[in-house]
Amino acid sequence: GLVFLFVIFTFLDQMDDFREGYDLVDIMRYVGYSAPRIFYETLPFAALIGCLAGLGLLANTSELIVMRSSGVSTWHIFWSATKPALILILVGIFIGEMLLPDFERAARTFKQNAKQDEITPQGGFWFRERDVYMHFNSVSSDGELREIHQYYLNDEKELIKTLWASYAKYNEENSYWLMENIRITHLDSPTKRLEERQQMTWRTELTPKILSAEILVDPDKMSMRELWGKIRYMNTQGLNTKKYELGLWSKIMQPVATLSLVFVAVAFVFGPLRETTMGMRVVTGLIIGILFKFVQDLLSPASLVFGFSPFIATLAPILACTFLGYLLIKRAN
Repeated sequence: GLVFLFVIFTFLDQMDDFREGYDLVDIMRYVGYSAPRIFYETLPFAALIGCLAGLGLLANTSELIVMRSSGVSTWHIFWSATKPALILILVGIFIGEMLLPDFERAARTFKQNAKQDEITPQGGFWFRERDVYMHFNSVSSDGELREIHQYYLNDEKELIKTLWASYAKYNEENSYWLMENIRITHLDSPTKRLEERQQMTWRTELTPKILSAEILVDPDKMSMRELWGKIRYMNTQGLNTKKYELGLWSKIMQPVATLSLVFVAVAFVFGPLRETTMGMRVVTGLIIGILFKFVQDLLSPASLVFGFSPFIATLAPILACTFLGYLLIKRAN
């Protein structure tokens, strides 16, 4: 039900882009491509609400009281509630690693093709490789680059050469870019020297796959393998990897976050929500989920701005959630 609700929200959000070339059928296809992302993002909160609802039914029929009276501990009940959540977690890991990155790329590429747009951030796209700074005005959906600007610096960080090319196409077989209509300006001599070429090969570690990962898929929607590879590559270039470390830790800690929300659900059923209605439990679950997500979304960018560890930014809401559950269970006991 929660997934279906967010599918409807995604559909309504896409209606803002409804126009000729991007019609209702295209929107439905885009929503279909987005389904793995929606499922993956709502999984922890589905586990929370499901646990509240399931244990709430047992509480309403006094079965929890009978279980406690017969010597079943709260921790044993928590473990029993965790078993279905573990299945959800395994499904979530499979989707997050095997389906989500490819479906997210497919969704973004399909939308851009349907709207006949080029895949590029507003204002173009900047990239750095060692002492070379690059700017691409646009990247087409098939991985071609247009309006390439390159700025070469020496060890003293002085500009020594600039390059402009109108177009570049990647050669998969030989692993290089073929640039066309090139203008090179040499600035490291007493007089500025201009060089023009019709074609030139550009060998670099920057591949269409790295570009598509950078442009089409946010770090939190990449697989852990892709994130680890991206972090290693950027470390070799001396680049800031915080954004991708945050994405990696978010992926690693998502199962733990799900378990912490299930723990809070068990604590609430034994505590404040022991004798409330089902509707109240669902609303409470939604509020807890929204607060948890709010703290996550607050700390994640804060770690990038203020420079503290992405691991701490990911772990803090989980620890807070677990501590709250522990206090509630201790109070109930």
